[in-house]
Order: sequence, then structure tokens, then C-alpha cells
Amino acid sequence: MSLPYRNSKKKRTNSYILIGDGFDEFEVVYFLHKFRQAGLPIKSVSLFDKLVYSRQGVGLKADYSLADKPFDPMDEYWLILPSGGRNGDVLRRDVRVKSLLESVNLGNGQVVVTDSDSDLAGDVDRLFTERPSLHPHFDEPLESFVDTLTDRVVYAS
Repeated sequence: MSLPYRNSKKKRTNSYILIGDGFDEFEVVYFLHKFRQAGLPIKSVSLFDKLVYSRQGVGLKADYSLADKPFDPMDEYWLILPSGGRNGDVLRRDVRVKSLLESVNLGNGQVVVTDSDSDLAGDVDRLFTERPSLHPHFDEPLESFVDTLTDRVVYAS
């Protein structure tokens, strides 16, 4: 079922969810589903190959690989970093992700981390000096966090 604002022609902020091997299926698929259900532009970006495997061995074909998707720091977009499974550690170790986060910090982008208690969230908070990153409040379930973000994007544009 589509939400009432799904088919409006407003220019929406693009969102990208960054995934590596070992990601948590629920986090990634839930974000993709809820944003697309609301008519918001969201694309999955893998670190290496377009085919990425979850921690349970489920394959997901990403829309882009990081090498194929150059991010312009002056563009306004949301970069979503799921930290569940092994994805948070994979993202933390990738040098390209760190340089991407630095360029987002200096540009117009916004970073969303799915777990505020993760090491990835700590790294992002230390890196972001220009604006705060977004992550769930203490013990906030993923479902309500994603709903809040969806509403924020829809009503901001």
C-alpha cells in the first residue's frame, strides 16, 4: 500500500545505504522498503561488487558499487550506515568510507547510523564536526527510528 505522498513530484533528498559483506538483512531491507514505500529515492551502494552477502548468506544485488558511485560533497543527500552484523566493522575498516565521511562532513550531506552504541557511531561522531550525525535515541527500536527519518525527509522537502 502506498502512502498518500508517494506520488508527489517534489524533488526529494537522495539517500544511499552503504553495505558490505556481513550486513544485517533486517536493517538494510527495512530501510529500503520503508523509504521506497514512501516514494523517497534510496539506492543501495556496496563496497566492492554489486552482489553483497548478508551474515546469513543471503545475496543482495546493490544498485551501485562504491567505485561506480562518485559522491559530490556539495550535493544534499543522506548516507545511511547500517551497523548491524559485521557491516559496522567492515565500514569502519574501509579507507574509502572514512574519506567519504570526511567529504560529507564538509559538504551538504547527512549521515545516519542505525545503532548509537556501535563503534561505527562513535567514529562518525568524532569525525563530524560541522553537524551532528543521526542515530536512534537510547533503546529506540529500528522501526520507529526509520519511521521518524522517513517523516523527516518527506516533510522537509
